[in-house]
Amino acid sequence: HQGRSWTSDRWSGAGMDQEDAKAHVDLHSLIAPSDGVSLEQQEALARIQATFRGHRDRQTHVERARAGMPVCPFLRTPPRVVETIVDRLALSQDDMVFDLGCGDGDIVIALAQASGARGVGFEIDQVHLERANKLAEREQVQHLVEFRSDDVLQLGKLDASVIVMFLVPNMLASLEATFAQCSPGTRLVSYHFPIPNWTPAEEHDVDHPHHPRPATTKLYFYTAV
Repeated sequence: HQGRSWTSDRWSGAGMDQEDAKAHVDLHSLIAPSDGVSLEQQEALARIQATFRGHRDRQTHVERARAGMPVCPFLRTPPRVVETIVDRLALSQDDMVFDLGCGDGDIVIALAQASGARGVGFEIDQVHLERANKLAEREQVQHLVEFRSDDVLQLGKLDASVIVMFLVPNMLASLEATFAQCSPGTRLVSYHFPIPNWTPAEEHDVDHPHHPRPATTKLYFYTAV
């Protein structure tokens, strides 16, 4: 499907400048696939991004970490993981996808390209929102996807057939009550970290070729009951 080529291109440099790439390697070096992420680590991750990317919006994440609030620094989801999500979900035009902390919008854009599914990405970083909208236009799916400047912790009930996320553990824990409100049959996909107190219907190992050291990470697939 179309998503396979452009996600790989973006990872290899088409969508990432040198500062982004440097920050991304440093960030991944601080997170191991099975690690929990402490508040101190999260602040360090946010600080790395603020330093290397120079975006004022990233300061919001640093301030949240200092205040003891959940924060999830940006890590681009690897193309192989995006491909696996697209393939295993096998969506249709009737689906609505929410991406919690969508970053540059890679996942909802790839899903829209592959299936015609509609998608909404939620993100508090204005820099990423601008990139996501430009990318949607470039890939000609702007009629299917939209990106909103919203704090995922304040969304309330999630009226989507599929919810995808790449969030750190304390952010996932803060969303437990929100996930509990999902309608039966809603599918949830979490990359890298499992949703606390939920039992996955399926776990899928994905090789992570761009990690600083050889690694296999996981995708967790859930169905709300």
